[in-house]
Amino acid sequence: MKNTETKSTAKIFLKILYGILAVIGIISICVLGYLIFDNQARCLDIGKIYDPEQKICRDDCLTWDETTGCVPITPENIRKKEKGLPFTK
Repeated sequence: MKNTETKSTAKIFLKILYGILAVIGIISICVLGYLIFDNQARCLDIGKIYDPEQKICRDDCLTWDETTGCVPITPENIRKKEKGLPFTK
């Protein structure tokens, strides 16, 4: 009798353990996939600006603004960025 109870308890324990390991594996795969396919973060990590309209990484923009889009790198725009002034097209 005890032997049967021990086997069934062990089976339940193993099923719970496998379930927990499966959930951990699925979460790990999701996080890894997000990090691999997150183009915006990868673009910012290498020091460029991500253009969400064209979905490309740009190095010809000083910054990206929702209203003006790509703010070109010019001495005037660099001064505006340093002073915190808004950009105009």
